[in-house]
Formats: sequence, structure tokens, C-alpha cells
Amino acid sequence: MTNPETGPWTRVETLAEGQAVLVRVGGDIDQGTVATLDEGLARATATSAPLVAVDLHEVGLLASVGLSSLIRVHQRLGEDGREFAVVVDAEHQLSRLLWTTALTRILTVVPSVDEALARAPRNPG
Repeated sequence: MTNPETGPWTRVETLAEGQAVLVRVGGDIDQGTVATLDEGLARATATSAPLVAVDLHEVGLLASVGLSSLIRVHQRLGEDGREFAVVVDAEHQLSRLLWTTALTRILTVVPSVDEALARAPRNPG
């Protein structure tokens, strides 16, 4: 899934009228590429959005350093009273990884971007 010329990628999108930020990630995330994931997550957490979601549907490999990045963001957002959701459907290989490592007990894992965005607070008015 990683393009040999460009490597892994992240795209940060502000959605749900500013109430959520979505980080879409693609490629393989390992020791050599985790900085790309960290940069995308840092841009997302720098916003004031009450919900940050990371979409892993296009990730092929997520090594332990990538899992650690997700845990750090979850903790940081929790300290700020914000929410973090990981988007990966049950059929994706990463779903099994999250379950096997018991991270489904710590992280909010949802099967779709729509379900993640439904967790965002609604704009008043």
C-alpha cells in the first residue's frame, strides 16, 4: 500500500462544521515511516475540534510504533476532554490487530467514518 516513490501519507480534513477533524492515513506505518503518521496526528490535535478521528482503511501494516502513536493521541485528547476514534472495519486486518493487542478496550474503534463523525457534538443553533 505504500507508494515506493512517496511512502506513506496522511491527509488531515476538518469535517462536521469544525466539530471533528479526520486524519486519513495510507501505506505502511513502521519505525521508518511513523513520523508521517505523527505529523498528521499533530496537525489534527493542534485544532480545537472536540473529536479527532483517524481512518486506517488504507493502511496495510501498523507496527508497534504506530500503535504507540495512537495511544499517545488518545491520552492527550482525553486529558483535554476531547474524543479520539479509530476507524477500521471489522474485516480489515488491523481490526484483528487492535483486538489481539486489547487496544479495543482503550481506544474507541468504529467501522466507518460516518460512525466516527456521529460521535462529534452538534453545532448549537
